[in-house]
Amino acid sequence: MLAAIKYNLTHLTVFEGRDARSTFWFYVLFLVLAHFAVSFAISLPFAGSMMGTAITAAHDGASDAEVRQRMMAQMGTMMRSSMWMSVVLSLVTMALVAASFTRRLHDSGKPGWLTVVAIVIQLVALGIAIASLEDAVRMVVLARTGDFAEIQGLQRRFFLQGLIGWIPIAMIIVLGAWPSTPGENRYGPKPAPL
Repeated sequence: MLAAIKYNLTHLTVFEGRDARSTFWFYVLFLVLAHFAVSFAISLPFAGSMMGTAITAAHDGASDAEVRQRMMAQMGTMMRSSMWMSVVLSLVTMALVAASFTRRLHDSGKPGWLTVVAIVIQLVALGIAIASLEDAVRMVVLARTGDFAEIQGLQRRFFLQGLIGWIPIAMIIVLGAWPSTPGENRYGPKPAPL
């Protein structure tokens, strides 16, 4: 597993050749775990800040409604910062997996330009998420006012927009699991698993 991770990290700009399934999937597992760890580490200061706001408000003698109101006001700022950090993290992850996914496509006899298709769809999904950020913040505000009809409309729209972001993930899962071409193919000799 460590050999697969090291190999992929030292071949970040090598789009030629082939990668065995195990080499690719060990690397993807590493990236997924790293993505979750970094996301968790990013979310801790935000959660701590919200808890600090609640504790300070309670200490100052604020009512439960005032404590919730202060926390909800801070949530908009937290959502904006979290979204931008998530976009940056997604772009970094996308860059780290691009060459490996291309080599994996080559191993199954598929053209590497499918990586570009997955990247473009991911960029579109990120653009939609950024464009919808203020609607997400508005939904939090609406939760305080109780306008559930508008909240449900926004949730439906977010759900449909979110489906676009799953297309590149599905491409990586399906095409990454595709069986290798036996023997040599037009992209080179069969790779040895790491």
